[in-house]
Amino acid sequence: MTLAIRDNRAALTEITLYLGAYVAYLLTRGLIHADTRAVGLVNGERVVSLQRDLGFLWEPGWQSWAVENVKALVVAMNWVYIITYWPVIFLAAFVLFIKNRSDYNFYRTVVFINLAGALLIFMTFPVASPFAIPSVVLLDSIQEFGPKFYGSEDMSTFYNISAAMPSLHFSWTVILGVLFWRSFPGNLRLIGLLYPFLTFFAITLTGNHFILDAVAGGTLAGFSFSVVFLLRATVWRHPTRLST
Repeated sequence: MTLAIRDNRAALTEITLYLGAYVAYLLTRGLIHADTRAVGLVNGERVVSLQRDLGFLWEPGWQSWAVENVKALVVAMNWVYIITYWPVIFLAAFVLFIKNRSDYNFYRTVVFINLAGALLIFMTFPVASPFAIPSVVLLDSIQEFGPKFYGSEDMSTFYNISAAMPSLHFSWTVILGVLFWRSFPGNLRLIGLLYPFLTFFAITLTGNHFILDAVAGGTLAGFSFSVVFLLRATVWRHPTRLST
């Protein structure tokens, strides 16, 4: 079998995995709760109460100040929210698949474990986006200032509207940040730190996630890396298990 054929088959396998993961993401919506939207709003209020009790319900103040004083920043964060997510994820996956298959397999496994953990939480503890929760004054800045096609009602069939916690947006950015930190040379490694930092402010300033959503996402990212490292260590200690 030629290298090109093997690469084509590997690419087809990866595409199939991604499509399967997306189907699983869609099928798990409402699997436990009959009215996920209503439960998501109730749980969202719980997140609000917890952050208020802990003293860091800062998102409404951040957004209000930005809208009143630097609206261009809010619009910029709208685009950051969109452009630095799927486009960067797909580009990074493509480049890594071509350049370093071993690293690609490692980070892909981290992402899939991360997604599995997130889906479990989405099913059992759905949480609405902050802008949908009545007790806080937050705009859906993307729908308010554009680009309005993103996250519109027409798109709601393609994603889970009650999957704010953990924030996959932040969690996967942390995973990519680790990749960039470990892969880029010299000062370019700082992109690995700036990327999740920028994403954090994008997801909160746009009203799409609470700070606790990001904390949960970052924690899940760390857990996912730990699981993969543990699996690797187990395989290295007991290589014969794979051949029996």
